[in-house]
Amino acid sequence: MSWNSEEMKLLGNYRHAHKMDTPPAFHSALNRALLTNPGIGRQSPTMARKRRDRKVAKDQLALAVRKNFNDAAVNEVQVAVDMLYKIRHQGESFGSTTVE
Repeated sequence: MSWNSEEMKLLGNYRHAHKMDTPPAFHSALNRALLTNPGIGRQSPTMARKRRDRKVAKDQLALAVRKNFNDAAVNEVQVAVDMLYKIRHQGESFGSTTVE
């Protein structure tokens, strides 16, 4: 999967959902250029934060998301059991106790 070509919203949602210790990325390349070049942009609240809390470039966020995604361990047996359970109990309500 090419994480660099994904939308910022997807990367941000992934970062938030998985509680990654990575700062968010700039919304556009223009915002990044204005805020990282010398001048008034460096004194904005976005860039005045501690270095570890500042926004990063999209490619850095995509790299962090890719590493997190690749490091996620998947237990195939548990996935299969969960899928079979959901298929089998698809139409049942939570209060019913039907056993076949």
